[in-house]
Amino acid sequence: MKFPVCEHAESEAGFYSQCASCPIDSSSPGCALDEMEDGTYQFDGSTPSGGVKALFYFRDNEGHRVKKREAVHVEIHELDEQEHLITILYGMVDPEGIIYLKSSSSEKASNQERIQ
Repeated sequence: MKFPVCEHAESEAGFYSQCASCPIDSSSPGCALDEMEDGTYQFDGSTPSGGVKALFYFRDNEGHRVKKREAVHVEIHELDEQEHLITILYGMVDPEGIIYLKSSSSEKASNQERIQ
């Protein structure tokens, strides 16, 4: 699957890594991510694990939620049509904006409670 699905960058293989380095603010028209009021970023569309939505939680070294351009860590939750958790991806964002991801176990993720 290619990502981003936006108007600002050419899609390339590697679903999530491009968004961390993107200089475009998520409030710009055509951005693939929407920043929610609680600081979570949301992507609506097909995800690599077969979901329909992904929630991005960008954090600093202390674990506080931050803007994506200030992030050192990211946690991505992929959700299905019923908003059940499919998988969780954990990553580190390096200074060049690349995300290094590690996926949660599909079995563990399927046993997680519904994301509120």
